[in-house]
Amino acid sequence: MHSFLVVSNDNSTCGLFKKSLNGVNLVYAAKTPDEALQICLRRDVDVIFLDLLLQDDGANKFLEKLRQTNIDPPIVMLVPESQPMLSEEALRIGAYELLEKPLRKEEIQHVSQRALEKHEIRRELGFIQSQIKNLIPVGRDNGLSESGGNKQTYAGDAHLTYKEVFQKFSKVLTRVHDLGKLADMTVEAIAEIFGVGRVVFMLIYKKEGMSRLYRCLGMDEVAAKNICFDINHGTMLWLARNHQILNKEVIDREVAANKVTMREAINMQKEINLLQSQLCIPVFAHGNLSCVIALGNKITGKAFFDEDIELLSMLAGYIGMAVENAFLYREVNLRKVRNENILENIPCGVIAINSNGKINTFNKSAAKMLDISPPDVIGKDVKHIGSLFADIILRTLKDKKTYEMTEIVHPISHSVYAVSTSLLDSEGELGAIIIFSDISEIKELQSSLSKVGKLETKIKDLETRTFSSGISNMVSNELVAQPV
Repeated sequence: MHSFLVVSNDNSTCGLFKKSLNGVNLVYAAKTPDEALQICLRRDVDVIFLDLLLQDDGANKFLEKLRQTNIDPPIVMLVPESQPMLSEEALRIGAYELLEKPLRKEEIQHVSQRALEKHEIRRELGFIQSQIKNLIPVGRDNGLSESGGNKQTYAGDAHLTYKEVFQKFSKVLTRVHDLGKLADMTVEAIAEIFGVGRVVFMLIYKKEGMSRLYRCLGMDEVAAKNICFDINHGTMLWLARNHQILNKEVIDREVAANKVTMREAINMQKEINLLQSQLCIPVFAHGNLSCVIALGNKITGKAFFDEDIELLSMLAGYIGMAVENAFLYREVNLRKVRNENILENIPCGVIAINSNGKINTFNKSAAKMLDISPPDVIGKDVKHIGSLFADIILRTLKDKKTYEMTEIVHPISHSVYAVSTSLLDSEGELGAIIIFSDISEIKELQSSLSKVGKLETKIKDLETRTFSSGISNMVSNELVAQPV
């Protein structure tokens, strides 16, 4: 069960949220900031929907008081679509996401689901961080290795728990589908867990042949925007080939073993210095280098231990899976947008229903031909489009009877439509789709052509009869004129 708080002095807004988020969810409503704050103090609220247009700067005052209580659920701001300038203000004062008014049920449900995922991730990250703080590794200061003082000895149980915490955190990453949010979360989490003051997330752009800074913490953003590296040379090429975390010591060993030239080593060190980093961690997706995470010095001034390197390597594997998921999600999303654009711009009407007979697709052409607004029918029973079309698409769904270019006449407008239907199987759920076009003008033209054809036939018949009659008269006259 999840709980939502709607802060708005508009009764219809609160009512729509209660209808959209009903079921096992709890939806609280408040008309004033004080009333909303009292609910937050008494109840465990997962997501807050806050109307930016509360009276007397109420939204700002509510957020200020909320922050003082250390209550930090995701805030979704309700912003009028007709006032786009308010969107910037909403983001400035701390909105996680925006929801434009007039509101739609589907958008409310989608945004609430995303906000719940963010809240859940925050909770799990908070738990993980508390677990890490409670761990007491043994020998961090004096268990030094012979090779360079970077060997760290953990008590066996604590070491295992530390790994388990990272594994749990890493699995949380795989649930984040937005690449930007994934990068933000990765940067913040690594900075917090390893105690570093600088983290850089660089993304690989294969088409450009470059890697560019995508997210950063602890760097001047203006300077960071100009940082880019050729992926076919230097650090990026080495990381792609070796699948290994890179630092200055590794570069020195590569030079000593003649695996890289002095010039290549200088170039790699220069790039690391530009990032102001101590470590460069490669992250792979689909077997290819997808991004690089660079870490600066620890705030404590201590070195990175072998266990740090091992855990960062393990974490990079999980981040790679999350990045791969984010790329796939973005690709699917782009494909979906392209399909929706095609659907909206084709001249045929398209209506689709799910297994329960609820409309989930209703494009512009269908709206124009049937004179029905999409928001009035999306998510509702198919009967709302009229009995003629509803009967045909329901027959397809329930009786598996499909239609192909079948002509039907609308009982009210008397328009003639060519209709085709088909069954749909989307993610295991059976539905049906109807595609139709208005062929009234074509039918009228055919009728006109048919009339013209009949008229031409009559004229030809008349001409033939007239010609035959003329010949007959001429022959008769000639016969009469002949002497006996």
